[in-house]
Formats: sequence, structure tokens, C-alpha cells
Amino acid sequence: MSTSVSVPIKQKYAPQSNEPKGPNAGSSGLECGILQRAAYAEWDALVDRSPHGTVFHYSWWLNVAAQHFEILAVRDKRGSVRGGVPLTRRNRAGLVLFHAPQLTPFLGPIFDISQISDPCERLYLMRSAGELMARQMPRFDSFRCMVGALGPDLQGFLWAGFRAELAYTFRLPASQSIESVEACITRTHLQKLAKAKRLGLSVTRNEDIEAFRKLCEIGAVRGDKMLYPAEMPIRLWSAGFQREKSDFYIARTRENEPIAALLTVHDTRTTYQIVAAFDPAKREIPGSYLLLWAALCDALTANRDFDFEGSALRGVEQYYRKWGPAAFAVWRLEKAGSLRGGLLQYAARYRARIEREASSAN
Repeated sequence: MSTSVSVPIKQKYAPQSNEPKGPNAGSSGLECGILQRAAYAEWDALVDRSPHGTVFHYSWWLNVAAQHFEILAVRDKRGSVRGGVPLTRRNRAGLVLFHAPQLTPFLGPIFDISQISDPCERLYLMRSAGELMARQMPRFDSFRCMVGALGPDLQGFLWAGFRAELAYTFRLPASQSIESVEACITRTHLQKLAKAKRLGLSVTRNEDIEAFRKLCEIGAVRGDKMLYPAEMPIRLWSAGFQREKSDFYIARTRENEPIAALLTVHDTRTTYQIVAAFDPAKREIPGSYLLLWAALCDALTANRDFDFEGSALRGVEQYYRKWGPAAFAVWRLEKAGSLRGGLLQYAARYRARIEREASSAN
């Protein structure tokens, strides 16, 4: 004869039937709106606290990189900013575009979960506040940004009709030693570094702004395409350098001729490579390899991760991969707010596919 035994289960949480559902889910106890400029110090403090915050979220970065920006923020019932998303606006042919600015690889929503230890409560905040922000955005035709490797849970945005497309970046963790990184670099990259040493190349940091400017002007042009405004690297470096959050490196020949430049920016956790430029007449001299090695060594010495940004283009992907970093998932978060915005996003995806195919063919 079988005997059934009833075992009481101690529930940690009360039933969640009182959680709001549907289009207004997550609004209980939270208020969403555009931050006034006077509150940007609160936002920057949130960027510091949030594990999702990056140097690209700071108001000073947005002020330099974007034509126009606002910050959509969520406050709790005590008035504290608990999350937000920068809305960097461009107007193009009558369309309102919330697209990440040039030279801003990662952006997207961030949340303050620094005082929440329970995983369930963390998810609830990110998902409820995320959906609230996503549904209360000002009108737009197209929203597009890349959420970095340290980004938050995005389910709230998905509930609100956004889509997330998988991509990858490469990162070296701060916990890794310089010696262990060197042991993982491929033979071909080590040969380039050895060649740079034989040629007597040297690296300077934050010296000779005019040489940096000239190399960035060269790097801004690829064929008949402008990758970024020629002055933007200087402006970003200057704003970051005032706050001890940016560095530029220049590789020089034995004759002191500048041949390559690299711009990095960082927050307290991560250093990001932003701009790499070189003199095409000196293409065979491996100055770029020496610069990247110097930058990643500086990052690890400062106990920061190093983010290469990654790329879906085969040639660029191979160059980064051969430094021995790990691949981390990142997400392209986007939504079309109108038919024309949807057509614009379709065209962007088509161009990206053509670039990837061309890169593979080469």
C-alpha cells in the first residue's frame, strides 16, 4: 500500500499576483521621465554605481559625441534614480533617430542594482523598469544601439517590442597577468612585435597632439567614406583627459617619425579601444601592433579589463582574436517606430551583410 506524504514548503516570497501585468507592467512605485540637465550629476553617479555603466554613458561623453541627447530615467518612490537609457538623437530626412553616436560602440539601458543582493529582485527591477522606459520613450522612427558585454537583462525591452540581435566583442579580463596574455598571443602577432623591437619603434602617450590629429584625419577616411568627423577623436580625448579617462598613443620610428596612433578611453572597470589610425605609406611597419600591446598592458596594470570592441568583419576579427582574448556576447538593441524607420533599419542590416560578405571574399 502506498502512502502519500505532504511536505510543507516554506515560501520565501509572497505570491506575486499584485505585480502589474500587460502594457503598464513594472510601473508600480516607479516614475519615468526625461532628466533635467541639473540632475546629470545624479545620472553620472548612477553610471559609477551600476555594473552596466560604461564610460560612454557619462553625460560628458554624450555631450561631446552626440548632436543632441536626453536621458530617460526611472526614479523610485524615494526619488532616487534607479535606471535609465541615453537617447542620442539625430534628425535625418525628417526621421527621428535614436542611434548611438559615432565612436560610441556601447550604450543602452543601465540599472542600479548595487544594493540588491537577491537575484529575483534584481531581475524584477531591470525588467519592470526596462519595460516602463521602453514604453514611455518619446516618439522615434528608429532606435539602435549596442549593449556591451556588461549590459543588463533586456527582457523588459523585449516585452515592449524591441528586438536584440547577437554580436560579439573580445575582452581580456583584469585578472589576467601580462605574462599570461603574452603566452596566448599567436606566433604571427609575436613576430610583428619582435619586428617592431628590431626596427627600434617607440611609443609615447599623450604627447604631440598635432601628430595625433594628423593621423586621425588619415584614419577618418576609408575609400570615399568618412568613418567619423576628423576632429571628434581630439574632442573625445580632451574631454576624457580632463577627467583622467582617456589616453592616446603614438608609435614612432627610430627617426622619431609618427606612423600610427591609438585612442583609448576607460571607466573604473574597462579600457576600450576607440580609434586606430596609421600612415598608409608606412603600412609594413608594425606600429599598430606595438600600440595595442602598450595599451592593453596599461589597462591590465591599472586592474581594468581591455575591450577590443570586436567585429563581424573577418579581417578585423582575426586581428583581434590573435591577441588571445575571450569572446563575449553583446546585443544590438533596436526597434522601428515607423514604417520608414523600419526600412532604414532593413537597409542598415543589408549594408552590414554586404560588408561582411566582401570581407569574407577578401
